[in-house]
Amino acid sequence: MNSSITTESDPVDSEPTIVAIATPRGEGGLSVIRLSGANSVAIAGALFVKGNGLPLDDKIIPQKAYFGEVREDNGTCIDEAILTWFKAPKSYTAEDVVEICVHGGEFVSLKVLQRCLEEGASMAEPGEFTRRAFVNGRIDLSQAEAVIDVIHSASDQALKTATSQLKGNLSKTLSQLYDDLIAVLSQLSAAIDFPEDDLKFVQQAELLRKIGAIQSSITTLLGTYRQGKIFREGARVLLIGKPNAGKSSLMNALLDEERAIVTPHSGTTRDLLEERIRIRDIHINLIDSAGLRENPEAIEEIGIERTRKALEESDLAVVLFDQSRPLDENDRLLISAANDKERIAVLNKCDLAEEIDRYEIKEYLPKTVMISISATTHQGLADLKDAIYEKVARSGNNSESVVISRERHRSALAQTQVALDRAKESVENQLSEEFIAVDVHMAMDHLGGIVGKNFDEDLLDQIFNEFCIGK
Repeated sequence: MNSSITTESDPVDSEPTIVAIATPRGEGGLSVIRLSGANSVAIAGALFVKGNGLPLDDKIIPQKAYFGEVREDNGTCIDEAILTWFKAPKSYTAEDVVEICVHGGEFVSLKVLQRCLEEGASMAEPGEFTRRAFVNGRIDLSQAEAVIDVIHSASDQALKTATSQLKGNLSKTLSQLYDDLIAVLSQLSAAIDFPEDDLKFVQQAELLRKIGAIQSSITTLLGTYRQGKIFREGARVLLIGKPNAGKSSLMNALLDEERAIVTPHSGTTRDLLEERIRIRDIHINLIDSAGLRENPEAIEEIGIERTRKALEESDLAVVLFDQSRPLDENDRLLISAANDKERIAVLNKCDLAEEIDRYEIKEYLPKTVMISISATTHQGLADLKDAIYEKVARSGNNSESVVISRERHRSALAQTQVALDRAKESVENQLSEEFIAVDVHMAMDHLGGIVGKNFDEDLLDQIFNEFCIGK
């Protein structure tokens, strides 16, 4: 290493200084090479020379941008650059971080990266910068997951949910619930440690009240999962109907392209066809399915089974009827299949004479939005899009609301509820405080796991492997 720069913030070098290109690969206006670790400034000083021709020195000022050159070991200029030092702990990783900004050619970026590696840096793993931010206590685990959700956001609603979590709104709510559980555990510990004071029966009602209040808050959070998942991943909307009702034509109309095969022969669609569209600020995963009908052919039956499975997993069913024909046994099969789902009834072929009995549909699918359309002329298509949007986004969201959007969070909260149910049952049955405390401890473990109060390396690997290198 050519530089002897030290900084008073350098911690013990227990972790290697890592480096990665923090901007997307390829050509662009600018490229950023990021270093993090105790030797970041020293490594940067070995290859960066300030614009006045002087090397970096101990007088370098944090958060100040320095213009200069990045040079080869022999002094040859690689590129002009801007260097900024973020002094620990006021940096993304809570370590010393140096960012070197060069022109956005891929070859230039790789040359600077290689120089950092030559001077002793180690190549960062995917998500390692954010992982260090978590390990060093700058963010918790739910905030770390929110970082990748911000990056992957594909709509305004997804971004609002992710930034809310990144700002710590979810963390604050969960931390308060965790503190409430600590208070419950303290009350139990007092009864265990001082049994002569007979705290058990005096405080039974208070214990139940506290546990019930915590469970109520968790129930509220669990109630946001469907909406949060839709904002994060998009809504799964299944087009379901009997053969030749016009599902594939509707799919093409919503996509505004000929994506699904349309023929006058029934049973053309044998498998699921999934495409993504955007309605306002929410992504919709639109699924064309095999038609439901009685006594299908063997190969068609496989497609119908897949349709039934997709119906179970969907967030919304668009139930399609051919309004130019009376209801038949296949329509009634369809009504039965969709009866327990969030749904919209769509009467297709409104450009033809109406033969269907709307009142029978309303009788078997009560409180169902019903819209008339023509998949071929696109009449009523705008109304259908509005109805789909209202169904999947009707609860709304804003940047300050507390929403869960990941299955990991939902599962941990559900397990917390189960543990607290057992604790309440033990209180009501007047069991020993030791039994109650075991379940409260278990609830704390599940709840704390969301924000990373307890975790294992396999979980961290799973989470941070979602990240790109450089973040």
